[in-house]
Amino acid sequence: MRRMIVVLTLVMVLSGVVLAATFATLSPRIELNRERALQASLAALFADVEEPSFEQLEIDAIDIYRGSDQAGELIGYAVRVTASGYNGPINMLVGLAPGLDEIVGLQIVENLETPGLGGRITEREFRAQFDGLDPTEPIHSVRNIEPDPAANEVQAISGATISTDAVVAGINRRAEDAIAAIRAAEGR
Repeated sequence: MRRMIVVLTLVMVLSGVVLAATFATLSPRIELNRERALQASLAALFADVEEPSFEQLEIDAIDIYRGSDQAGELIGYAVRVTASGYNGPINMLVGLAPGLDEIVGLQIVENLETPGLGGRITEREFRAQFDGLDPTEPIHSVRNIEPDPAANEVQAISGATISTDAVVAGINRRAEDAIAAIRAAEGR
């Protein structure tokens, strides 16, 4: 009995050491991959601009990126939004026009939603519904009727209303604070 306890303890300690060493070794690579995914998502928000550059604004509690073109002209802002989806957090970026009066894009950076259902929030067809909506007004998801973009409506994904509602709620919750923070930081 004592031998079995000693062997199991040694196996657990060895497993813990291997797991800790693996985590310590791979952490920089994981962070690098996350940064690459962020940069790719930022660039995708403003895909019509050749070689955009982004700088993070110094704002507490909200990640906001100011986008510029090659000439240094403002192309818009990207706001990081995290929402609680069906299977876990949904991390996304919302692109705002320079005037802060229009959504110019939505990119889902990370999500754990069910593939084929809630995972459809990553599809261009769903994300494109947000283009042109007014971020200063609440966005609404509708079911079984045609959405009215003039009323800030998007069509919910059939079978994935929790994921749809999470994206909409996340944008609604963060947009007002982000716009106020951008105006304060930029002196508008």
